[in-house]
Amino acid sequence: MKDLHAPSQDVTPRIPTELISFEGAELIWVDAILFVPAIFGIMFLSDVLRAIVLSLSVALVVAYFALYAWARLHPASGGAHLLDLLHIGPKVRT
Repeated sequence: MKDLHAPSQDVTPRIPTELISFEGAELIWVDAILFVPAIFGIMFLSDVLRAIVLSLSVALVVAYFALYAWARLHPASGGAHLLDLLHIGPKVRT
């Protein structure tokens, strides 16, 4: 066993880089730059405008899930093609 406290030895921990992916690290900055100001902007709207923004947000989420379900069932349809163009669709089986 090597003496880990000897001054001539560098102690560097082994980090398994094959298990860690940093591909989504940019999303944190995108969230911070886009979503945080949007949330604070919505906080200062009137009640009517805040309700409109909430209903539009819910409508977008419901529409996305409906298109996603349709694209899974019908991969050759226009909805599947639209989600594929936006890179948010289901994985295409080849």
